[in-house]
Amino acid sequence: MSTLSQLLALALLPQAAVALTTRVEVPCFEASAWPEADLIFRRDRHWVGGDGASSVDLGGGRTLWLFGDSWIDPSGKHTRQGARMISNSVAIQTGTDPATAAIAFYWGRAKDGGPAPLFPDRGAERLWPGSGVRLGNRLVLFFNRIKSDNGSGFDSAGWTAVMVENVDAAPSAWRVMPLETPDNPLGVIVGFAGVLQLGEYVYAFGSEDPVKSHPLYLVRWPSVDVRRGKLLSPEWWAGDRMGWVADISSVRRWPVLENGQSELTIHFDQASNRFLELQAVGFGAADVAMRAAPSFTGPWTAPQVIYRPPEYNRPNVMIYSAKGHPQLTGTDMLVTYSTNSFQFAEHLTDSQIYYPRFVRLTRCK
Repeated sequence: MSTLSQLLALALLPQAAVALTTRVEVPCFEASAWPEADLIFRRDRHWVGGDGASSVDLGGGRTLWLFGDSWIDPSGKHTRQGARMISNSVAIQTGTDPATAAIAFYWGRAKDGGPAPLFPDRGAERLWPGSGVRLGNRLVLFFNRIKSDNGSGFDSAGWTAVMVENVDAAPSAWRVMPLETPDNPLGVIVGFAGVLQLGEYVYAFGSEDPVKSHPLYLVRWPSVDVRRGKLLSPEWWAGDRMGWVADISSVRRWPVLENGQSELTIHFDQASNRFLELQAVGFGAADVAMRAAPSFTGPWTAPQVIYRPPEYNRPNVMIYSAKGHPQLTGTDMLVTYSTNSFQFAEHLTDSQIYYPRFVRLTRCK
């Protein structure tokens, strides 16, 4: 049976049966910084930093990058002095190798002519992009709704989603339609931690907010419903015994893993024939870690540190939002992470922070 056939068979198996399969180990990788690839995020005269850095495979060698809070310099001098921070921006990468690919950045325009988020703020709420999925000529994107300061700079008000109806157009010309989403008493930020299309379903992961251990939950919809923008009736993973339950069910939802992060990725790795999860481990000074599982519902290994960023020992450092990008090339696997500082003023004086950084993973011989 081919790897693709195995993956499809895995997606169609009852998840309770899949979860009882033999545990797998985290594959062996050698990790290193890739500064030549980092330069792709520094080429624009106006876009001077952003975090999040989720990616969506648009097909044809095109990748959509989704950024949260982003610095835009209207002067074009490539400086944050006088720049404006907006709540989201995007970029389109053309070519799969970031060291050689082209890239174009996009954001909105405010009434005063200055920069504004591409996906506009909704009153007091800002939209931070999570992940997304392309289905035919449609693109569905998931967001964290950010409303107020809780002492760490933000407070989540839940999740939302939009549909782009003309995904092959430039983002500045996108027709964006807000989608209705169901109430979420658990406080799970659905789709912020990764989205997968497998078989006939779209699966969206999200952590429970504000639970600090970040248990990761999973919902799904038929792919045909997601393509039509119908997200009001998801099914939730309720553990090996109960399987999938309707959104209206009173059955307890069950996390697929504990001690995750609000931002991470999960994807199927054909070379090792297992699912891999990438995340940061730690708060402030953090490492990049990987887990493995035979199914996206588990059982997952403990997170295994695969890379310590060189910024780890920097004063006031924040390292977060580690994510995998399996559609990109240039090595066996690519990961990015975000850098920041607990001292906001350093954004204006240190151009080395607040850009995504690439990590090259090479499979061990």
